[in-house]
Amino acid sequence: MPKTRPRPGRPITRKGKVRKEFWLDPKLLREAQEYLGTATERETVELALDLVAFRRELQAGAQALRGLRLARLD
Repeated sequence: MPKTRPRPGRPITRKGKVRKEFWLDPKLLREAQEYLGTATERETVELALDLVAFRRELQAGAQALRGLRLARLD
């Protein structure tokens, strides 16, 4: 497992985090890491979880806009 290295402007911190242990498919993890461009497996998992939360925010925003009447600006 690669050692965690700090990225420029992003210090490594354990504050507010919990330790978990999972069995993950190494091929899937490697594929996600390449796709996301992350340096470590840990960063890959954290970014993937963040993207899931962001997706939920997008869905909530889209639902809030549902039924909203839009007018042309031009």
